[in-house]
Amino acid sequence: MKKRNITFTTILLVLGCFTIGSVPSVSASTPTPVTITGVYDFSTFPDVTGTFTTSGALTISGPSTMHVDLNYNGTTAHCVVTLIAPDGDIIIHQQCQFATSPPSGRWEIVSGTGAYANLNGNGSLTMPPNSEAMTGVIYQ
Repeated sequence: MKKRNITFTTILLVLGCFTIGSVPSVSASTPTPVTITGVYDFSTFPDVTGTFTTSGALTISGPSTMHVDLNYNGTTAHCVVTLIAPDGDIIIHQQCQFATSPPSGRWEIVSGTGAYANLNGNGSLTMPPNSEAMTGVIYQ
């Protein structure tokens, strides 16, 4: 009788493992709309400083820096934006093109520190004079 109970218990454990393993997983991230606006003083180009504000999924503000890398003929740029918030920093890479008025492009959060260490996000941007207007989503 004892041998039968051990065998029955083993079978139940194995079946339990298969049942638990077949439960569908829930997505770890939900996209949430965000707007990030940076205002910069371009007199120190290509390394500029300014301030930023956010709305939507994030509501923070603070100082910001941006390094601008223009291509050889000035029609596109790659920028690295650092948002310096009270609880950590957010690093954003931008790909910009100057064929439209105002210029436009794409942005992506590539890393963060502190409270923003696991933050991801991306979207589109426009560049009115002296500013960067980013809209998109973040994944928390």
